[in-house]
Amino acid sequence: MTAASGAAHGLLLRHAATSDGQLALPVDPAAIARAEGVDMPPVQNAYGRWEAAVALGRALEPDGAEFGWPGDFAYALLMPAEIMRVMFASDLDVPEMARRFGVPWCQVRRRLAMLGLEAYCE
Repeated sequence: MTAASGAAHGLLLRHAATSDGQLALPVDPAAIARAEGVDMPPVQNAYGRWEAAVALGRALEPDGAEFGWPGDFAYALLMPAEIMRVMFASDLDVPEMARRFGVPWCQVRRRLAMLGLEAYCE
């Protein structure tokens, strides 16, 4: 797990997990940022969630921008929730979903495995 993934995972556990350990969907990075003391307005849509997640990544690791840390962090924060949000959609095609997200299939397979959802890789 990368540093960005580790940071995102920790924040998800602290601020987005329900009492039974599930993710409360949709994940609101702006609410997580405010809980961490970072001033951020509420988000209205998926684009706003992505922008808020990148901004939170920048706030947490201000020197990481040149290495792509904010984007890696945003991906790690939002991708598990997005996978789970669409998991039960009819005729789910996970490779197609990965393509639509612009994410390499191998990364999605790893993320699904981390979530214990390997069955969706077949």
